[in-house]
Amino acid sequence: MSYALVFRAMPVAEFRARVAADPVVAAFRDAGGGEPPPEVADAVVRTALELGEEAGRTGHSSAGGDRFREELFDGVLAGLLGADVADHLLSRNFEGIVWYDYPMVGFVPADELAEALAKAGEARPGDLDEDDAQVIDAVLAALRKVAEAGQDVVTVYG
Repeated sequence: MSYALVFRAMPVAEFRARVAADPVVAAFRDAGGGEPPPEVADAVVRTALELGEEAGRTGHSSAGGDRFREELFDGVLAGLLGADVADHLLSRNFEGIVWYDYPMVGFVPADELAEALAKAGEARPGDLDEDDAQVIDAVLAALRKVAEAGQDVVTVYG
């Protein structure tokens, strides 16, 4: 089994408004929220995949998930983009939803994205192996594509 992290360029405000208006999500939020049951997660993912345009994707095998999250996102990308941005690319709590399991949805508004990319600059660490470099390059390419379009980024990880 493999997992993908999909980057979508779209207005976060519209995405969040549509998620908030979804009756399944609203009932879940009004009941106190927490880890979403499948029907809530599906509603959020469906909304994310219906809006905007795909800007890129990357992923890992089921065995590579810890390395992907801990070494590449919590390590390399946190160093380049900032810890909050790297974390919010994998998941972001909103509408009472706290993501603990797949699928997860995250987002970074355009202003935060632009600031993070300016901080990262053009270079990535040179000591990465080929597979890790491909992941970092794919993430940065997707984020730059979204930023160049002046959009927010919404991610679906599952």
